[in-house]
Amino acid sequence: MLTSSETNLCTKYTGCLAQNSKFVFPKERSSVNSSALEIVGGDEASPNQFPYQVALYIEYDLVSAFCGGSLVSSNYVLTAAHCALGAISFDVILGAHNISDNSEPTRQRSTTSKYVVHPDWNSTSLTNDLALIELETPITLNDFVSVVSLAVGNNSFADSEGTACGWGKTTDSQVGTTDVLRYETSIILSNDDCKNVDSNYEEEIKNTHLCLAGDGIKSICKGDSGGPLVADNVQVGITSFSYRSCEAGKPSVFTRVTEFTQWIQENSDVIFA
Repeated sequence: MLTSSETNLCTKYTGCLAQNSKFVFPKERSSVNSSALEIVGGDEASPNQFPYQVALYIEYDLVSAFCGGSLVSSNYVLTAAHCALGAISFDVILGAHNISDNSEPTRQRSTTSKYVVHPDWNSTSLTNDLALIELETPITLNDFVSVVSLAVGNNSFADSEGTACGWGKTTDSQVGTTDVLRYETSIILSNDDCKNVDSNYEEEIKNTHLCLAGDGIKSICKGDSGGPLVADNVQVGITSFSYRSCEAGKPSVFTRVTEFTQWIQENSDVIFA
């Protein structure tokens, strides 16, 4: 059960769901007794295997949080609205593998307070969960830090293999962080198949969502919020929410990138092919 102070924070930052919800936002807040978290049932990535992966240390006026993101141009990072809303500043880290090792020579770091949250973000309907962070100076692109292409068009990507990555929790009971970047690969479900998992998904899944199968006890978990889901070498999703138990073998849910190309283009310098 949330304490009264935690309930207030959830309301203020729109970062928590109702107490009786079967779903959670996989965002790690330092004000709550939870560890910094990781992909469940995945594998350790090779260093800089995902050069577009971004780590975000976020400061609000009362708390701090950790989320993921993706580099979508040399000036912009794409992440979840529930990570960005209410933020005072972002410590943006690129080119990292072991997030606790500040001496990694491949890293680039930027601090910024510039961002825009999708104006229709709604934590009740769990829709429009995306935001853009503008960096103070352009990132240097190289073999360790590069831009991910964003999906366009009408492809649902159903039955494609999707890969999600992040520095999140590996088990529900884990205490403390798993330092290295991890990833999981599973099958992207059609929205109809995702809704058929159980009544909870049927109530929540909209056209702007995309689901990744949880077979084999694979899932996003706390700390993975805002990170990318990639299929066929393009980013198709933004990590949004998961089943309350990360080890339940249930689908993970992402914001569907192809539904928001116009908004991304209007609020960044991203050029779609």
